[in-house]
Amino acid sequence: MIEVKPLHYFVAAYEEGSITAAASRCFISQPSITHAIKSLESSLGVLLFERSKQGIKATEEGHKLYKLATDLLLQNQQLEVAFTPNSKIELHLYIQPDINIEQYYDIISAIKNTSPNIELSIVDTAEQAQLAIIDEQLLSSQFQFKILHQESYKLVVRNDHLLANESSITLESFRGLAFIERPYCTNRKAFERLLNENKISITYKGKAIHDLQIQGLVKLGLGVAVIPESYMKKDDDLKYIAITLDTPITRSIVLAYRKLPSVLMDVIEDLTCLS
Repeated sequence: MIEVKPLHYFVAAYEEGSITAAASRCFISQPSITHAIKSLESSLGVLLFERSKQGIKATEEGHKLYKLATDLLLQNQQLEVAFTPNSKIELHLYIQPDINIEQYYDIISAIKNTSPNIELSIVDTAEQAQLAIIDEQLLSSQFQFKILHQESYKLVVRNDHLLANESSITLESFRGLAFIERPYCTNRKAFERLLNENKISITYKGKAIHDLQIQGLVKLGLGVAVIPESYMKKDDDLKYIAITLDTPITRSIVLAYRKLPSVLMDVIEDLTCLS
C-alpha cells in the first residue's frame, strides 16, 4: 500500500524539477525526498525520474503517477475538510523582500477573510509557497499568476543635490554620480547593459539590503539611488526624479498561486489586473 506522504514529496520533486527545491518546499532534508522517491520506485517497479547534473526529469511513468497522485492528494484533502469542519487550512505565503507589502494589504486581507479556517504563514522562499507576491521575472513555471501592479524606477536624491530641481533626466545624467548599490534589483542587468551601451561608468559608494535603508543612506548624503516607484515616500529631504529611456525599464508585481483550495480560487479570479 502506498502512503500519502511519499506522494507529497514526489509531487514536490516533479513540480520543482529539483530534489533541493523539493526539500526546501517541504521543509525536510534532501535525503528524505530521495528516499521517498526510491521507495515509490521500488513499490511500483518503475523509474519515475531520470537524474543528471542539471536536475531530475520525469519519465513517462513519472508523468502518469503525477496525474494520479495529484488527484489522490486533492481528494484526500477534501475528505479531511468534509469530515473535520473546524480543520485549519494552512497557506504558505512568500513575499519578495524588496516589494512594498503595504500596497497589497487589501489583497492579503481578502485572502485571510475568505474563511475563518485559513491560516497564513510566511515562508523564506517561493518554492515553499502556495501564494507569493513576487516580481514576475522571478516566478517559476509551476505558478499561475495575476498581475497586481506594474511600476517603473526613479532616481532618488537628496533635496540639496544638483539634480533635485529636475523633473526628469536621461542616463547621461548618471555620469559621475556616486550611487548606493541595490544588489537585489531584478532589473539590475538591464540598467547595467544600458549604461555600458552608452559608455557611462558609475561609482558605487556602498550597498543597501532593502529600499528603506537605501533612502536613509541617500538622506545622509552618501550617494544617490535608483528605486521602484512603490517605495517613494513623502519626505521633504528627498526628491524623486523620472528617468527617460527609449525603452522604459519596469517590473511587474504579481500574485502567484498554485494548488489552492477551491474556496480561494474565486477570490483570486476576482482580483483586478494592473491595479
